Parts: sequence; structure tokens; C-alpha cells
Amino acid sequence: MLDRVQIKLEAKGVVRSAKVSAYLFTLLALALAFLLNGVSDYMSMDDVWAYDYSVRTGFDLSFLALHGAYPTILVLFVSVVTTLTGLILDAGQVLYHLGVRRGEEMPYTTLFDGFSFAGKIILLSIVQYIFIFLWSLLFIVPGIIAAYRYRFALYNLCENPEMGVMEALNMSKAQTLGFKGQLFVLDLSFIGWYLLSGLTAGILLIWLAPYRMQTDMGYFRQIKNIKGIGYFPEQPHPEDDGTFHPNDPFGGADNSQW
Repeated sequence: MLDRVQIKLEAKGVVRSAKVSAYLFTLLALALAFLLNGVSDYMSMDDVWAYDYSVRTGFDLSFLALHGAYPTILVLFVSVVTTLTGLILDAGQVLYHLGVRRGEEMPYTTLFDGFSFAGKIILLSIVQYIFIFLWSLLFIVPGIIAAYRYRFALYNLCENPEMGVMEALNMSKAQTLGFKGQLFVLDLSFIGWYLLSGLTAGILLIWLAPYRMQTDMGYFRQIKNIKGIGYFPEQPHPEDDGTFHPNDPFGGADNSQW
């Protein structure tokens, strides 16, 4: 059983030790996410959208309405581009926090480092979504289990962008075997913080997001070390070349749901 309290305390220490402020980095990431969402919403805005928004929020946006909305194909294109860009920026945040945990100085430009292997990030997200969706067709519970099964896939890919998409997914499957329940409890422990964040209009996320990410990194790192499955660039095992092997005893079929 992983020590959740200790991992959380360690995560706070890691965030505070960042040579480049994790809070300012998060603020930059949130600002770009807000900008991307704003562009997508603006492209799809028309008089009806503006009126509905005004009724729901009390803010009159009729002066922004385009009165003649852009062609649907253009709106769809912009929506896809902004969504994919968001996925790549999410990987940039993972890269930043992985580096911070290693004690490295990660500049703000790390947020854009995911563009160097954007194709794999996008493909990983698509395949992961398909797997989770297919399991969800059976019922919601198998879908939730699948989401936890592939939770560490992006972390694995960001640690070693040279690995394949399926390798990252299979590695995550092997890593989370037997730990899904603990990861679920971890998520439950953050519900209160997210509710408080909503009450502050998201401002609390500037503090919460790096803390949450580093806590997840703590679980990821400990599970990797316990199972000996993952990419170990710092201390390669004598018999291990740092890659995941399908025949590894931990990499077999997921016979346990949790």
C-alpha cells in the first residue's frame, strides 16, 4: 500500500523546489488553454449562442456575435486544431513536471516541447480514447477501469519519446495492475480541492494543478520502482536496457480489474 499522505507531502516539496516557478508555469499553461478555448468558442459564436450565453451568465456578448457564423467546416477545423494543440500542451506540462522531479531546471518553453513528438502524442490520445470508449460500451465501470489502466501512458511516452504508442499503453497497463484502486482513492482525495477551485473561479488551480501533478508523478515513480517496469534513464538495471518487454512477468494480461 502506497503512503498517500507521504507522497502528497513530497509533492508539495518538489513543487516548492522548482528552479522555475511551477505556479507561473501553470499560470502560463492555463492562460494558453483559456485562449485556445476562447478562439474555438468565438469561431462558433452567432446571435443565438450569444443570447443563450447572456441568459445563462448575465453577461451580454451580443457585441461579439458574428451575426453570420463561419462555415461549419471552418469551425470544425479550428475546433480540431485547438483540441490537438491542447493535447500537445498537456504533454508539455508533463515534461516540465518530470524534469522538476529529477531536479532539473525546466524553462517556461518546456510547455512547447511536446511539438517535437506531436504525432505520437496525438496518436496516443486517439488510441487511448478508443480503448476507453470501447470498454465503456460494456458499462461505465469497465470504462473507468480502462481509464485508470492507461493513466500512465502519457508519462511513459514523455519519459522516452522514442518508444511506440502501443508500448507506452502496454507499459501503463502493466504498471497500474494492482494499483488502480489506490489511484481511484487518490483522485477522491482531491475532490474537495477541485470544489474549492470552482468557488474561486479557477484561481486556486494555479496552486492546485502543480501539486496534483506532482502527487501523480510520485505515484508513478513509486509504482515504477516497485514493479521495475518503465524507463529508467538515471539508473539502468544491469539486465534491463530501459525499455518495456512484452514478455516481462509484470506485462501479461490484466487478470485483476484493480
